[in-house]
Amino acid sequence: MRDSYTRFFEHFNIEFKEIISFGVEMDTIYPDSDKIKTEWKDLIDSVTNDKQVYIRGYGRDAHATDLYKELYEILLGNGKIKKDSTNNAKPTQLLQKITGFSKTIKKDNAKSKKISNYQVTHIFGRTKNPFLFTAPWNLVWKSKIMDPFTGHESKGKNTDEYKTAFLKKSKDKYAEFIKEYNALASQYFSAEKIDNAFNQMESNLKVSITVFNKFKNDARNELKKIE
Repeated sequence: MRDSYTRFFEHFNIEFKEIISFGVEMDTIYPDSDKIKTEWKDLIDSVTNDKQVYIRGYGRDAHATDLYKELYEILLGNGKIKKDSTNNAKPTQLLQKITGFSKTIKKDNAKSKKISNYQVTHIFGRTKNPFLFTAPWNLVWKSKIMDPFTGHESKGKNTDEYKTAFLKKSKDKYAEFIKEYNALASQYFSAEKIDNAFNQMESNLKVSITVFNKFKNDARNELKKIE
C-alpha cells in the first residue's frame, strides 16, 4: 500500500512520534481550565433556562436546522437556540477571549496576540449539541498543518495514532468538565427522552420520513455521552 504520509515522513527522516509530541503537547493551544469554568457554568445556565445559545447548522444549506431547534424545545424547554451565523463565529469569539489569541487583529495589542495559520477545532465534535458547540473545554487552536491528522479526510495508522494521543490529552485535561457534561446528557438526553421527543415530532412532520430518519441518527450521535 502507498501512503503519502508515510512516504513524506520517511523521505525527510521524521519519526511520527515526534509529530505527535509537537502537535499534541507543544503546538495545540488548549484553554486553561481555570479560565473556562465561568464560561462553562454560564453556558449550562443559558441552555437549561431558555436563554439564547448557538449550534452549527444541519443539513444541506442548513435548512434542516429547524429539526434540532424543535428537538431542543422539547428536551430542554429552550426555544431560543439559534444557528451560528458562520457555523464557527461564536466558538471563535469565545476561544479568542479565553486564550488571548486572535485571528482578526492586525498586530499584537495589550489584550491579545495575533495568531496565524491556526484554526478553531472542536475536540469532541458534537457541534449541533448546544452544550458542546460553545463549550470552552471543547475548543482549541490547532495549527492547520496538524489539522489533517484529526480530520475526516485522512485515514491510516498515523492518523489513528495522532487522534488517540490528542483525545487522551484532552480527556485528561478536561476530565471534570466531561464528567459534568455526561451528567447533563444523562439528565436531558436519555434514550427514552430522545425517543419520546422523536415520536412527538413525527406526529407533525414537515420533512420527508427519509430526512427525518437521517436526522434521528445524527441527533443520537450528537447527544450521546463522551466516553
